[in-house]
Amino acid sequence: MTAMYEHPSLKMNVTPEQRDRAESWLKDAYADGRVSELEFDTRMGQILSADTRKELNEAFYGLVHVPTPSQALGVHPAYQPMVRPETRDKAGRGVAAAAHFSALPVGILGPGLVYAVSTPGSLARREAAKSFNFTLTMFLAFVAAGTLSAITDAGIFGLLAMLVAVAWVVLTIVGGAKAAQGEVWKNPVKQVLKLQVLSEK
Repeated sequence: MTAMYEHPSLKMNVTPEQRDRAESWLKDAYADGRVSELEFDTRMGQILSADTRKELNEAFYGLVHVPTPSQALGVHPAYQPMVRPETRDKAGRGVAAAAHFSALPVGILGPGLVYAVSTPGSLARREAAKSFNFTLTMFLAFVAAGTLSAITDAGIFGLLAMLVAVAWVVLTIVGGAKAAQGEVWKNPVKQVLKLQVLSEK
């Protein structure tokens, strides 16, 4: 069998089930931080426009290593029963969730530690950065409101400080839950207060 040989199965049309599995595999790769947003969009476009197995394979070149015999036979993750790297994915999502929840007892130290030990570009590192930045933002807002309350003796600032604390707890829990599910969630407070000390990419 030469390197130029192409198995006839590569010319077969892609089935809806194969396309769905390919989309699911790529979404998991994106959630795990193995592909960038731009690369995800490009590869997803290839998957959606693929007519044959060969064209579908091209969406995964450089991302999935398929042994030469398997390439000739058209054997690809999209064609095989979906075998997800569940243990690794769950572990990554678990660490990402822990980065958020750890902020509740120890503040920025928890997500800061997760950020320091996580692999650059991984889901855990991105979520740790989000948690760190959000916790720092809310801490500064709480201090500012508390200081104004003490200086002016105005009850409105005391109420504001309390609302900041409640919002921090609630949104931290939501962020942790979303991270555990592997969802890319945007904190509404961070859409307004864009303080970013750690890179969230």
